[in-house]
Amino acid sequence: MFSFSPARFSRRVAARLAALSFLLACFVSTQTRAADLPPQADILAGDIAGLRLLVDRSLDWRARASAFIEQTDTRIKNDVLTAADLSRLYAGAREYVMLRRRWQALIDLQGPEAWSRPAETLRWDALARLQTKLALAAALMQHDDYRLGVDPFFQRRKIRRLLKSDHPAVEGEVHAAVLHFLNPVTRARLARAVVWHCNEGLAVADRSDEEIFLDEIITQSAGYAFFTRSLAERALINTSTGTRAAITFVTDLIDQVGRGLVNTTSLVVGNTVGLVETRKGYLLSLSDDERTALASRLRPLDVLLEKTPFRLTDKSIPGHYGHVAIWIGTEEELRELDLWDHPLVRPHHERIRNGAHIVEALRPGVRLNPLESFLNIDDLLVLRRRELTLEQTRESLLLAFAQIGKAYDFNFDVESDRRIVCSELAFIVFPHDPWPTSRVLGRASITPDQVATKARPDGLFEPVILFHDGVEIQRDLPATLCCLLDATPNAFAGLHPDFKGRSR
Repeated sequence: MFSFSPARFSRRVAARLAALSFLLACFVSTQTRAADLPPQADILAGDIAGLRLLVDRSLDWRARASAFIEQTDTRIKNDVLTAADLSRLYAGAREYVMLRRRWQALIDLQGPEAWSRPAETLRWDALARLQTKLALAAALMQHDDYRLGVDPFFQRRKIRRLLKSDHPAVEGEVHAAVLHFLNPVTRARLARAVVWHCNEGLAVADRSDEEIFLDEIITQSAGYAFFTRSLAERALINTSTGTRAAITFVTDLIDQVGRGLVNTTSLVVGNTVGLVETRKGYLLSLSDDERTALASRLRPLDVLLEKTPFRLTDKSIPGHYGHVAIWIGTEEELRELDLWDHPLVRPHHERIRNGAHIVEALRPGVRLNPLESFLNIDDLLVLRRRELTLEQTRESLLLAFAQIGKAYDFNFDVESDRRIVCSELAFIVFPHDPWPTSRVLGRASITPDQVATKARPDGLFEPVILFHDGVEIQRDLPATLCCLLDATPNAFAGLHPDFKGRSR
């Protein structure tokens, strides 16, 4: 009967990996390349100075990455990441990409000769040895940035999905980093260099201060500790890492296909149902003077919610309200906030001057639209954030402009940066506010009513304008809003006994 022996398995794997490493070494050594360039002292000194700066940046980035995991792990596993969490995640990912590129550039600058010089040459040529140690230190720092900074994120499925497929600025780069980390040729080269350093690199009698510094970077590396293990130990770890990578690839592919199918199905249904409209909205009949007066009461970052009971899509959205948008203000207001010439605002000058002041996510994507096109509605609610500082106002407005051009999110997933659904605008534009969410199609989503509920008494927002059934209500706005959200018509009638809507 077959019985599994861990020791025998380890020996077999180790022997095969040793043979593979030998073949790889032979392959690399027989490739035709340019003649070796002798190192130059002044250039090496500049490269080492650059390495010192990058070491500080990498260590700082790893500490912040670890702190992010610690602070958000509960939300990663059991809850919803906030817009501020996503912003930190993607900023950290972009910084990692920058660091990885700079480490790779520093490694490449040393040339292939830094990895291939005979041990005898490195014993007597101090400058060549310094260059080889520089290349090794840089490669180990790059290796540790991934092992200590990125891999903990990739072990969490939600974060792995976001980094691999949700943020266009980093998704290809992060995938390349994974492949580079798992590349057997790269790992074999690192292993050979570490073995040389362990056996001979530290045995040098007269080391310069720069060489001592490089040795400290090398020996303190987590990668150094890994590559000085026995071949059998490394083989088991590599096998486990490779198996995990294969499993995550399959599960991620299934998840990606599933999300694509949901997005496509929702798109087709949404576009079909969205065409069904039995009449026009009551507020579309406002006169030019009434629309102008309404616009004059709006302020930058006002949140606009609407209801369209004459559309079939309104029936499929839970709660009273069915859509959310953001008022970004006029040219004069944006100039007062010193945002008019900001790179995110400048492309939209003409649209804003022509009356487009509303950012909204519609089925064709996130657009900048005029108030007139928004008013094909029966109900309008305008919420205003209490106690925003000037800096918070500027930050939130720029976040609103940054969404323009994104695709509509038919997955209704607030933990997404690539696509956006209408009510997610408030979630993103006010990233530091706690927002209620619910599960829709297995994703964390936020409904328009969950946005509106933040304007209940003592909420972070206050209702400043409220139209219901085509008629403006001018008193008891917080209580009236509660009646609409709670679907309590008797309470509403008690507040407004003389109210007569347009539908009557």
